[in-house]
Amino acid sequence: MSRAVETTVGERARVLVDRIHALDPQLNCYVAIDEDTTLREAARLDAIAPDARGPLHGLALAVKDLIDVAGLPTRAGSSFFRRDPQRDAPVVAALRRAGALVVGKTNTHEFAWGITTDNPHFGRTANPWNPARIAGGSSGGSGAAVAAGLADIALGTDTLGSIRIPSALNGVCGIRPATGALPIDDIFPLAIGLDTVGPFARDFATVQRVYEVLAAVPSSDAAVRRVCRLRGGWWDQVDATVGTALDAAVAALRSAGVVVDDVAWWDDELIPAVATIQQRAAAKTHAPYFPERSGEYGADVRARVAFALTVGDDAERSAQKLVATSRAGFERATSGYDVALAPTVGSEAPLAPAAPSFRDETIPLVTPASGFGLPAAAAPIGFGPSGMPLGMQLIALGGDPAFAFALGRAYQRVSDWHRRRPPLVAQPAAKR
Repeated sequence: MSRAVETTVGERARVLVDRIHALDPQLNCYVAIDEDTTLREAARLDAIAPDARGPLHGLALAVKDLIDVAGLPTRAGSSFFRRDPQRDAPVVAALRRAGALVVGKTNTHEFAWGITTDNPHFGRTANPWNPARIAGGSSGGSGAAVAAGLADIALGTDTLGSIRIPSALNGVCGIRPATGALPIDDIFPLAIGLDTVGPFARDFATVQRVYEVLAAVPSSDAAVRRVCRLRGGWWDQVDATVGTALDAAVAALRSAGVVVDDVAWWDDELIPAVATIQQRAAAKTHAPYFPERSGEYGADVRARVAFALTVGDDAERSAQKLVATSRAGFERATSGYDVALAPTVGSEAPLAPAAPSFRDETIPLVTPASGFGLPAAAAPIGFGPSGMPLGMQLIALGGDPAFAFALGRAYQRVSDWHRRRPPLVAQPAAKR
């Protein structure tokens, strides 16, 4: 039997670049790539001795355009903001040292303040499963790039769902790390105090490997003993298709020996309280530009910034107290459990442009993990009637993401949703 010839990083990079040229005009995942630098870096990686290669050797990395990459502009999805970094953000530098190959910068909702990645300045990122539908946001370019095979791994940010929502809608995996777990230096902020940065990949083993590089420590050897499925207000926002898919995921976990109980918890006051905290932080970010440059914002983000600037200190202090009280109640309800399961998005990806109701129905689902600063992973759990991916959250209740990774890996041993790929047929590469 002949052995398959192993391809080099350079050969894989050439194929990837051609695939981007063929597919990205339709999908609009990338806003900046440097093909020559990518191919030179691939050749450098090939020259590294096998015993000196890093844990991410040759994996193609896409980076959300809030995060600095040396040699590529950071635009934050804006018409007017720009910086030209001479160094990588710490998270990018860590992945480079581990052998990742940076391909380019991915599209984001303007200033990361939205969940559609329908950007008025850089265009809409389309969902690879059906380009007429949204990719989610704000890290939509990163999630879609991984789903479409235009990157092996990607970095996104998550303030209120911006990694988890694109993971669910594009059928990939990702994690919102615990607040403060990873450095957010050299990343344009949405709301400092809520912002996190984390990876996307097609499976949890790869997400965990990337996270361990970013955290600079191996994950603990977690043994998941008890899991709860969160009932309550989540289910007010979920259609029957998502509920059925989550029921099937729970049944699969139980078949693998995982104990899953139902726990009822919801706090209506938490959602506006976290929104107030986010608005106060975002107002500080945008105060230097507003109102002088308000006309250069897209309509939806302009309205959000204008409102945020009216929120006062008293409202923020009251909101912080409400969040603390809500967290105490959540911890009582989930005491003794390692991971909580909940839906990420309550339906399939809607057709573009998404109605405002999509945001209103989705933000409450992703707010609790953000408000409590907990790690929350995202896993694909099936498809809806229109053939679009569905997803669930795995919230690590004690703050250690290793429990979410362990449960995610257990689920992916008894399911194959993470192995499904969009039915894209590559067109001939554009002539260069």
